[in-house]
Amino acid sequence: MIKVPGTKEGYEVIKVLTSRGISTNNTLTFTLPQLMTCAKAVKEGVAIAKKNGVDLTRWRSVITHMTARYGDLGDLRKEADALGIEISEADVRWAELAIFKKAYRLVKERNYPSKMLICSMRVSPIINGKKHTWHLEKLAGGDIVFTCPPSYIEGLFEFFDDIEFRPQIEEEVPKEVLDKLMKIPYFERAYREDGYRPEEFDTHPVMIATATEFSKATETMVEFVAKRLAAKCG
Repeated sequence: MIKVPGTKEGYEVIKVLTSRGISTNNTLTFTLPQLMTCAKAVKEGVAIAKKNGVDLTRWRSVITHMTARYGDLGDLRKEADALGIEISEADVRWAELAIFKKAYRLVKERNYPSKMLICSMRVSPIINGKKHTWHLEKLAGGDIVFTCPPSYIEGLFEFFDDIEFRPQIEEEVPKEVLDKLMKIPYFERAYREDGYRPEEFDTHPVMIATATEFSKATETMVEFVAKRLAAKCG
């Protein structure tokens, strides 16, 4: 799969790649408007591919929600504090899950040919001293791709036997939690399908923070390789 960022230009690229039968993974996605813009772009690309007789037997599409990055790196807590709204660790996790669950439902209802993928998962929240991993538990039973890095898996091993797995993908976010979150613009816009225009996708606080982080990591890798090559050539 070719990873393509969740920007206006990125979704144009995804449409073209899909029309040629090339599999894609939409990354750097945090809000419902991004997720659904991708789903629509993929559907349009598939229609073009079928019209042109393109072989789609090995083609796939996943739409990635960088879950905890949305809640931890953006302005959710900052805006809540400014508005005098107290949100807990559990509320932050619910905010992330609310966006993912809504996107998952819409993709299914509208028969979009993509599959949802969740990454940036956390061992969280901790309630009454007990560890949970809601990013896994609250989505159990869904037709979803889970990206689990070693650090996350190691964390699960510490309390895996205490996790109660039962289908929860269809369960709604508690109304009192959702009502509270909807008072925070940062969440309200991310939860509405039309909350952001495509031109705004690359200006979202989490997009900027993540892009900066990724750029620094890439620079570090390039510097590492350059030093090794210089030492070898020298």
